[in-house]
Amino acid sequence: MLIRITRANAGEVIRVRAGDTVELSLPETPSSGFRWLCRLPRGVHLVDDEYRGHGGGEQGHPKRGQVVAGAGPPGAGGVRRLAFDVLDIVDAGRLPLHADLIRPWEQAPRRTLTFVLSAAPNE
Repeated sequence: MLIRITRANAGEVIRVRAGDTVELSLPETPSSGFRWLCRLPRGVHLVDDEYRGHGGGEQGHPKRGQVVAGAGPPGAGGVRRLAFDVLDIVDAGRLPLHADLIRPWEQAPRRTLTFVLSAAPNE
């Protein structure tokens, strides 16, 4: 099952099962140097990471981490789309997925969003 979430879901409990895909969309302005990076619980794996600028429309599927330019003005923001597969649930219960808005050369994130995945162990 595909589960779509945004920053509005931060702090909410999101029920997942092995085999689900979680798609997280977050606003991002790459020209600021800040980018969303995720810290994942065990059993959850990143499978897609793309940025789409506003006004970009459909331009095919970019490769992982690739930027797809939009038609908006230079420096305008867009959306970072991250997709995760829930492969296996090792630890049952509430699993935190942290999204950090950070510049690669800095130690601390500007903002951290936490999404709580609720899972039962694989049978």
